[in-house]
Amino acid sequence: MGFCLNTIFESIETENTLGWRIFNVSNEEALKTISESDQRKIIQLKNKQLYLIKNIPELSLAEAKLLKNILTEYRNKNPKENTTHPNEFLEKFCKEKSITLEKNQKEYLKKILTRLISPEGILSEILEDEELEEIAILGLGKSKPVFVFDSIFGWLATNLYFSNNDQVRNIINSIAATIGRRITLQKPKLNAVLKDGSRLNACIEPASISGPAITIRKFKKNPFTPLDLVKLGSVSLKQIAFLWMAIQSDCSVFVCGNTGSGKTTLLNSLLSFVPKNERIIIIEETPELNPPHFHFVKLATAENLEINMQDLIVNTLRMRPDRVIVGEIRSKEETKAFIDTLLAGQGKGTYGTFHAQSGNECIARLQNLGANEMDLLALDLILTQKRWSNNSGRLTTEERKLIEISEPVIEKNKIKAKKIFSYNYKKNKVESKNKTTKIYEKISRTFGLNTKEIKKELKKREEFLAELNGKTQEEFFYEINNYGKIQ
Repeated sequence: MGFCLNTIFESIETENTLGWRIFNVSNEEALKTISESDQRKIIQLKNKQLYLIKNIPELSLAEAKLLKNILTEYRNKNPKENTTHPNEFLEKFCKEKSITLEKNQKEYLKKILTRLISPEGILSEILEDEELEEIAILGLGKSKPVFVFDSIFGWLATNLYFSNNDQVRNIINSIAATIGRRITLQKPKLNAVLKDGSRLNACIEPASISGPAITIRKFKKNPFTPLDLVKLGSVSLKQIAFLWMAIQSDCSVFVCGNTGSGKTTLLNSLLSFVPKNERIIIIEETPELNPPHFHFVKLATAENLEINMQDLIVNTLRMRPDRVIVGEIRSKEETKAFIDTLLAGQGKGTYGTFHAQSGNECIARLQNLGANEMDLLALDLILTQKRWSNNSGRLTTEERKLIEISEPVIEKNKIKAKKIFSYNYKKNKVESKNKTTKIYEKISRTFGLNTKEIKKELKKREEFLAELNGKTQEEFFYEINNYGKIQ
């Protein structure tokens, strides 16, 4: 009993010393390992899956105090004078204080110290995991651990938690300082785009009554190509080959889906099919799109200057774009501006994203936002990207798929989404639906091919795409732009 209480008290003092704690999980608690890499392990516990940070162990109270003392002294040094690397500083500190460390102990303490002096602090250990899309702090204490969103397993609790409001606020301000921003009790909300393109959203008291809340949406350094999405099972080669020909035929594309389904990721990958010499104008509230083209302009909203999405969409009419891309349509005003660009026939196509879970729901929601039924016929394709939990196997996984490609048509005096491709849940495969559509007519006019020849060309492109597997966005873009020129 005494040992148990001592352990609890030491854990509390350890977390109070640093303001955070990483805890170990015993072999008895871990039922099995689900996934593992050099820096992380995902394990199955009795009631949940847990993301384990591998390279940083649970610290003793003595180690936590040592780190705090070293960190305090390191930061108190005049930055102009302190050119010593933190690892060297640790060595020097221990030598001066006659502190002896074991070899492996010294290594992980050096690693932690390097993490702690970075703007992201201890969060930098999980921010470097390329498989993660988001990191979230929900509050304080072991009952509210840091959560991560894994591309395969979805949301997972980690073995890291924060215990101190000041520590979390310091991390927020340390990260935000890189772009000249700050969160305070007078301004307890912060929404910002970091220099690397990642998004930071933070709330502290009194805006957040359940404790400090941080969400960091990571910016992918190497954007997905369409083939990366094929590899992940999100799309099929048939769908990609069709969309390639449709985009080359100057079709406008609207990507809809539920939250976190990958709408922007899909749209960004499809931009590789836009010819390299075209002028692209991108309008976003939060910069996320990253086309491989040289000639593109990015416009962003600015609430403090009263520059909204509608203003920017209208402004593109004076910018002679070949393609207009709108990050996300939300309001009546934005819907009207987006439809106006479609009706104006700007360049060779208009693209956007929207919240809806099917082509028909997309049409209904656009009409509720004021879009005229006949005006929606100017939109060529509606792509529905869906995210859901798959509990069919032993493990719960996150599914994200392009479940529908459709086009707005008038049938029996009513507008509806006519499916061209549809995902069959029972068979777990994408099925072709209608080939006698206006999109195929548009492809026919562009390429001078009949229905049989289009089918043959689509198959040829599927085979060509399959050969590009593993290429970067830049390499993929080059190959696409040279398709047919050297065959």
